[in-house]
Amino acid sequence: MENLLQNKKAIQLIVSAVMALLFVNFYLKTKEQSMANSYGMVEVLVAARDISPHTQLTADYMTIQKVPLKFMDPGAYMVKIPQEAMSRIQGKVTIAAIPQGGQITQANLTDPSMSETGVAPLIPPGKRGYVLRLGNTDVADLILPGDHIDVIATFAVKQGENNSKATYTILQNILVIGVGRVIKRPTEGVTSKEKSAEGLNLTLALESTEAEKLALAQSESQGEISVIVRPRGENDIRSLPGVTPNHLITH
Repeated sequence: MENLLQNKKAIQLIVSAVMALLFVNFYLKTKEQSMANSYGMVEVLVAARDISPHTQLTADYMTIQKVPLKFMDPGAYMVKIPQEAMSRIQGKVTIAAIPQGGQITQANLTDPSMSETGVAPLIPPGKRGYVLRLGNTDVADLILPGDHIDVIATFAVKQGENNSKATYTILQNILVIGVGRVIKRPTEGVTSKEKSAEGLNLTLALESTEAEKLALAQSESQGEISVIVRPRGENDIRSLPGVTPNHLITH
């Protein structure tokens, strides 16, 4: 009987020791996992150099850096597949400056738009933003940002001894960045009362020589500028001779 009690106590001690060992092992593994979660290294997207506010991001602005998980900024872009991570934010615009090595976060990026980021991030490389003011606001219902247009100007010309006009297509396949209505300066009507005239601003992406050409055309035509909208995907440039009143007569 005494031996039976001693065996029972021994079994209880062994069971207690095993339970204690399992508990310690579980505790150590939990602690190890917690430390790994805190100090384990992850790869995130950071600024390859100082980035100013309102800068459109390209691959040149980004690089990958390993940081401890506990020091990863909220909203930072964790990298699993480098090209995929970078492609997610290419074209987005910074809201605030990011110093070299600073983590790129979702809260500090926005999509480019006229109202939020201005014109500059929307202009393709090699182009310049040009504001074309039109008196015809009806065309605003036809044009959206991203459309392409041709620009037409009408000039006074001399035909023999007579004064006439001629219309030419001066620019073709021009990208429209923005479209907006604007209230022009009040003008005096036939009743001698001031009337406000509504106009339209088209923000265009032009090469420098195209901008010079359009500026001269606006001056020479005294503002007789029109635009026509191109179908999507039609990018051809054609040689067009222009028209005069003689072309309007059908024989």
